[in-house]
Amino acid sequence: MYHHFSIELKFPVMNKDLPAYFFEYEQHDEIAVIRLKNNVFDFISDIDAGNKLISFFDELDYNPGVKGLLFYNDADAITDEKYDGFMNEIMSKAVKQDDNAPPDFSKKNARFREINILDSIIKQLAKMQLIIVSGVQGTIVTPFIGTVLVADFRYATEDAVFSMAHNRYGLHPSGGLPFFLSNIVHHSKALEIQMSESFTAQEAMEMGLINKVFPVDDFEQSILNEVKQYTKLKYSTIRDTKRLTNFTRMPLDDYFDFETGLLNL
Repeated sequence: MYHHFSIELKFPVMNKDLPAYFFEYEQHDEIAVIRLKNNVFDFISDIDAGNKLISFFDELDYNPGVKGLLFYNDADAITDEKYDGFMNEIMSKAVKQDDNAPPDFSKKNARFREINILDSIIKQLAKMQLIIVSGVQGTIVTPFIGTVLVADFRYATEDAVFSMAHNRYGLHPSGGLPFFLSNIVHHSKALEIQMSESFTAQEAMEMGLINKVFPVDDFEQSILNEVKQYTKLKYSTIRDTKRLTNFTRMPLDDYFDFETGLLNL
């Protein structure tokens, strides 16, 4: 379904009901910018907040005054500590887990919401006709690395670290990580990455996972300067190029359906 906006309306108005403590939204010329803040794991398990964000992305996608969407995280928003806190809250406090079985969750609904909401956000980003750009600061953990990789262009600060935090809990790599890695690097390299402990921004760039590494100072402005090279193109050119290129991502829906069946979500 298409949403129609007047030419005078360059940006849609952020839904006033969307909790500002989850993220901040700004406008830079024809680029929409979302900065992820604290409470990211609270957000990703909140159905109402997740649906509002997806609806907002949908509005942006059909606004001819918007050519690009940049999202990036605060350095302390998606860290190992935040992930551990969330996992400890929703996992069963069993003395010893069965090595042959997946971990047990005392709050299964929170775990299911986390996976389903994040998958829905990633699927929305994957089909958008805007130029999608992601930025990574500090440490970012497994569930959100797939969200970074769904972007068309990806950047990181020189001190950024990508943590395969799921391995500490015997969990599968969620957020579409296996899908995106297997489409960027060789099958064996994708497995090597997922079974590692972590890797740096420099290593990520060498593997082709991110485009460039920037100093921490003026990180957002450095990304905006890069993106403006692409938003100079006509809206119709960007839209049709994205539509055609996104065709290769059609199997993503099948991948998430397979994940759902595998985990009995």
